[in-house]
Amino acid sequence: MTPRIPASGVLPVVRGVANAVLVTRPGDVLRAVSTPAPPPARRVVRALGARVVLQQVAVLAVPIRPVVLLGAAVDALHAASMVVTALASPRYRRAAALSAAAASASAVLGLLTAPAAQQRPAG
Repeated sequence: MTPRIPASGVLPVVRGVANAVLVTRPGDVLRAVSTPAPPPARRVVRALGARVVLQQVAVLAVPIRPVVLLGAAVDALHAASMVVTALASPRYRRAAALSAAAASASAVLGLLTAPAAQQRPAG
């Protein structure tokens, strides 16, 4: 039988790889999501992608509930900031809305896949 990898181990790999594309190919991603509006600066996209990659490395290195939940909280804060950006800036509305949707989904998936809390021995 093949060993199963828990969702909390697969998700960081998928998110890390996907966001590595933001770091390495920001122009291609921006052209895909920003039409017809001008794209945000590449350095912003790289920085946001790098943040997610580092977050996923932390989750893979220390796959415990508090770390996964902290990552979900960071994703939720990012989603909230992108909603504000989408509402305040028509120029970046599409890119910010897509970023908010992705971060919201990531936050929910983080909550759903967080490992169970460790039980402390009675005594």
